[in-house]
Amino acid sequence: MIAFDPSTVAAIHLSRPEYPKIPPFHPDVDYPEYRGEVGKEPNLAYGGVRECFRLLGLDAAHYGTADWNPLGDLVRPGDRVVLKPNLLAEAHALRPEEWIQVITHGSVIRAVLDYVLLALKGKGEVSVMDGPQYDSDWDRIMNRSGLRDVVQYCSSVADVPIQLLDLRDYQQEVRDDVICNRIKLPSDPQGGMQVDLGEYSALTNHEGAGRYYGSDYDQTETNGHHSGGKHEYRISRTATAADVFINIPKLKTHKKVGVTLCMKNLVGINLGRNWLPHHTDGDPSGGGDQFPFPSVKTTVERSAIRWLQRQSMRVAGMPFVYRLAKRAGKRIFGRTDQVIRHGNWHGNDTCWRMVLDINRLLLYADENDFPGESKKRYFAVVDGIIGGEGDGPASPDSYPAGIVLAGWNPVAVDCVGARLMGFDVRSIPQLAQAFETHPLPLVDFPMEAIHLRSNNESWIKSLHQISSDCTFHFRPHFGWIGHIESKP
Repeated sequence: MIAFDPSTVAAIHLSRPEYPKIPPFHPDVDYPEYRGEVGKEPNLAYGGVRECFRLLGLDAAHYGTADWNPLGDLVRPGDRVVLKPNLLAEAHALRPEEWIQVITHGSVIRAVLDYVLLALKGKGEVSVMDGPQYDSDWDRIMNRSGLRDVVQYCSSVADVPIQLLDLRDYQQEVRDDVICNRIKLPSDPQGGMQVDLGEYSALTNHEGAGRYYGSDYDQTETNGHHSGGKHEYRISRTATAADVFINIPKLKTHKKVGVTLCMKNLVGINLGRNWLPHHTDGDPSGGGDQFPFPSVKTTVERSAIRWLQRQSMRVAGMPFVYRLAKRAGKRIFGRTDQVIRHGNWHGNDTCWRMVLDINRLLLYADENDFPGESKKRYFAVVDGIIGGEGDGPASPDSYPAGIVLAGWNPVAVDCVGARLMGFDVRSIPQLAQAFETHPLPLVDFPMEAIHLRSNNESWIKSLHQISSDCTFHFRPHFGWIGHIESKP
């Protein structure tokens, strides 16, 4: 048994970057602990997850004995366990026939869920949950990912309840990139937990107060929760009440924070999504990060957009006017997949701070208090079998990396993921800043202590020893090109 070490990350490089095609994604004959029928197709995803567990000492060698627990002390009988995949959207934002590089594949979730159920030994409960983009179609996400079939099948053979949750409090109807309607959704059955991070927030003393923009048109709501020394978030109570949180993100680039793996994936457990500052209006000359530099064009665009958004919330028929204006604006100001706006660049100094905040919130909150009595047990399994490069997170191109990552600490796992993508970890603020001294630390080890265990010999070393010759070469979002790529 390998000793628990939060600075250790497992990285399995599969022989082929492919997923099994038929849900609920039965594993093959190599996995005797599996409780159901053996599938007929090779299941490399299941094998990758299992090998990560083995490298981290979680796959105990006592299968068949009374005390066998494949997840050791991570998951215990009676625990409340949350599995949090990335279920951003049902399709690539520009190419609706594509989706596999956008969200966590159901076969990876299936493998993790199998081991969790074995570890619970018929006692406890499991919640599989996420809050997709507000305009996403939950049913299509379920159908494409195979996740509904996975949960239904596992529920039929398990002795513990498994719930599948869409955490959104409402869904947007969007036409031509304009919000036309909002439909209320049930969200978390346990409700949300409101927490003021106050001086613990990474946004403390940030210049953006009063000019933050969130996920909806109402900037008043966003800034009302981040002003006067107050930094409030509303997080899923199912997540905070969990004994164990298992993060199952996708390996992708991200337009606002460089990469999205474990840390950025926690946006989906926030019930107050418009409470999350995504960027600060303006440009750096005035303390903003919406645009990279001042110009007459960006000033006009910023003013026009905010006026149209405010009117769309108040005046009937204005969403239609806004749609017409958007069509004309794309010809005048350029499309968002071609022009930097909305904080979609390496100079975004707002979003990474929010990411650190919500990670501290999850790790240190319990069912009713923040900080709670102790940090919850945490684990991560990253689906990098087919990752996303370029215009992530919603419009990435496929990158068939064929990797599965796992570890105990979200910062360590994200650092390894970013390094294997071919990026300079110290150039990505959400990662570099996570190592700064803080009363509620996200790590208790230096970056230099992170090391890998792998089936790829060139990766069995410390993070800083991995050569660029041994990594992949993901293309960053165009607003990050030239700023985070590793040097040869």
